[in-house]
Amino acid sequence: MSVLIATAVQEVFRGKASMLIAPSMEGELAILPGHAPLLAMLRPGEVRVDCPLQDAAGGCESTDIVVFGGFLEVQPDAVIILADAVRRADEIDAAEARKAAENARKLLSSTDKEISVKAMLDLELAIAKLRVARKNSKQSLLKP
Repeated sequence: MSVLIATAVQEVFRGKASMLIAPSMEGELAILPGHAPLLAMLRPGEVRVDCPLQDAAGGCESTDIVVFGGFLEVQPDAVIILADAVRRADEIDAAEARKAAENARKLLSSTDKEISVKAMLDLELAIAKLRVARKNSKQSLLKP
């Protein structure tokens, strides 16, 4: 299936995939070729695009991208993600993400509901960044 991941200002990924995993508001979605049409809102998190099976033997690697939210549209032979913003693995500063996670954890217990909800979203985003950064580091054992 073909996959397009874009923001309002740039195309982030375009290619073929055997599977795509994305964080929807209702939970993780795994999309395979031939999936039923679907439109879903995305929450902050990690999007994983697995390369086509015929390319996997040739050294193709999965692509991991952090989305800050957005929309996902599925058609039987294509997936389009329109993201609010994205970070590729090479754009993630792990130390900055760890600090953001610490700050968000401190605000989770706030009595102000708006602050605690924002802290939860910030924490999800920081965790996704750390996960993608770890998977794509040279010494990672988590590479798919």
